[in-house]
Amino acid sequence: MSFKFNFSNASDLSINDEPPLEVEASITAKSGPHAANQPQFHSLEELAATLPQNISYSTLILPQPHKHGKEILLPRRELYDVRMQLMDEDEDLGNQTERQDGESEKKHERESLAEFVNGNEDVRTGTYEGGLKSWECSVDLVKYLAETEIEELGRILSTDGPGTRVLELGCGTSLPTLFLFQAALRLTDGLPVAADDNPRFTFHLADYNHSVLRLVTLPNIVLSWILHKQPEVFTLARNNAGDISVTPELIQDFLGNLSSRGIHLSFFSGCWGDAMLTTLAEVGGKELRYDLVIGSETIYEPQTVWEFTKVLLRTVGSGIGLVGAKKIYFGVGGSVGDFVTLVEGWEGERKWSVRTVKEVGLEGSGVGRVVLEVKARA
Repeated sequence: MSFKFNFSNASDLSINDEPPLEVEASITAKSGPHAANQPQFHSLEELAATLPQNISYSTLILPQPHKHGKEILLPRRELYDVRMQLMDEDEDLGNQTERQDGESEKKHERESLAEFVNGNEDVRTGTYEGGLKSWECSVDLVKYLAETEIEELGRILSTDGPGTRVLELGCGTSLPTLFLFQAALRLTDGLPVAADDNPRFTFHLADYNHSVLRLVTLPNIVLSWILHKQPEVFTLARNNAGDISVTPELIQDFLGNLSSRGIHLSFFSGCWGDAMLTTLAEVGGKELRYDLVIGSETIYEPQTVWEFTKVLLRTVGSGIGLVGAKKIYFGVGGSVGDFVTLVEGWEGERKWSVRTVKEVGLEGSGVGRVVLEVKARA
């Protein structure tokens, strides 16, 4: 199934404006059965080796909800820059006279992604799940994380204890993780070098498409790291946009700096469900404990919401789950009401509660949006 979220300026949220509220979804291409993309683990070093030599970016600017606080800056790679990388990779691959195993599959993947970068579809179930673009519910999650002062989230953003573990499902451009990653950088400034086997912060980022992880997720994380290390680069950039040269020295500095801070990053591609849980457990040393599990625009598709919910509830444990969503996805079938019913009626050892912690959009102004908190009942 494919469709397009038809809110204004969907390809890229305006950097200084409120995200548009009205959203409509309509079927724009042939429907088809959901195709499972088997989960795979991707190390930080693996994806870092695929970084381009240059990243063009723009910066999403959000107001700081607390008095005397600085604006929230979230630099993101531009879509046209992704398009250029895909074109360059296709040309390089086409010039090769001999192809190694798997290169034809990589070429097909790039060609598929190029269709969505240049086309009118936002999602095609089983092929591409919208991860190249920033969606407004992810901005809602960032705003909630920035404005909330509840005790549990204060504990999450701390270097005390056994180490903070965060999982973002359907991460795409990973705006919520970028906000938390920037907080982790600030909190680890000046601390002693961390032990390799005892990270202070662990971020696991999962998206259906491997190409999304390498083309936007990791580049956005690198941009946030540069923002922390060299804020003058972004201060001097005209209109908070510009270009960053990605040299081998910068990549090595990035990898070494995160290691010394005790910030671990791992990436996962593929579908949700039991196989994703198995892959997460293998990488985490059989541990599925996360302090915070995040999902944005992850419940629009009735065919996959059950699998998403399974992963969410198995990984959140005694932590917090936060889900940003539109109240209803017209033309697709998903809704907040159905998701809440599913979670609260979930069969298992634990019972779960769901409450709305942030609501966006008034009656008559379009499709409302919410941030939901999911926790195990006491």
